[in-house]
Amino acid sequence: MRKLLLVSVIAGSLLLAPTAQAAITDVFDGALTCATVGQQRQCGTDTSSDAGPGVRSTAPSWDGTPIDVKVAFMADPSPATDGNYPLIIWGHGYGGSKNDISFSAMERFTDRGYAVFAMTARGFHQSCGKANAISDAAGACDAAGWIHLMDDRYEIRDAQFFAGELADEGLVDGQRVGATGGSYGGGLSLELATLNNRTMLPDGSLVPWTSPVDHHPMRIAGATPEIPWSDLAYSLTPNGGKLDFVADPSYTGRAGVEKESFQTGLYLSG
Repeated sequence: MRKLLLVSVIAGSLLLAPTAQAAITDVFDGALTCATVGQQRQCGTDTSSDAGPGVRSTAPSWDGTPIDVKVAFMADPSPATDGNYPLIIWGHGYGGSKNDISFSAMERFTDRGYAVFAMTARGFHQSCGKANAISDAAGACDAAGWIHLMDDRYEIRDAQFFAGELADEGLVDGQRVGATGGSYGGGLSLELATLNNRTMLPDGSLVPWTSPVDHHPMRIAGATPEIPWSDLAYSLTPNGGKLDFVADPSYTGRAGVEKESFQTGLYLSG
């Protein structure tokens, strides 16, 4: 009788146990492994080098292009529920990489219960921007692995895609996504905020932003762009058109006048 009672208590405790997310050991369908360092769980690499082993922590984006990414979470809060964190997307400056946003810098947010995501924009460094990255990608960089100057259809969609994957994995809340960054990263956060709950496809059409597998609705709840630009392509080659990125985008229509000194400087620094 006592044994039966004990089994009943154990079974009851399992039924009443909180539905906590299992320990976060990897993200992006196993592409990145995670390790606890102090009061933070770090997924991916945090190095400024472009050569040598362990440099990249890449995951395939929506079109298969390998993008260098990393994510940080607070330390395991067990026995509290783990997962469904608010997410901050943090963009780097022009010519930079995800490594400019160190895990230690992310602590200001992870200590407060946020998840933080950073990526190296496609075409830079280990996101198809270096010879070793292109070679190791075995053709995955060939189709569209170059710099698109924060085009909504590519770099912005990359950030949206990875945020959606984290939502599919139950790690972040797709309705509580914020964005920040300076200069080039400020443009990333500004464009994410402008799109809000939409994604732009390669043909320029807009569709609802949802996670890639389970189709959770996603949106930007807030953004803090730092010294950003509103349309980088237009600022470098203005054509006199208005800045409505849907009705009259600067990427189409009549040719503009190239600001050669600006473009040369960005090319050399990139």
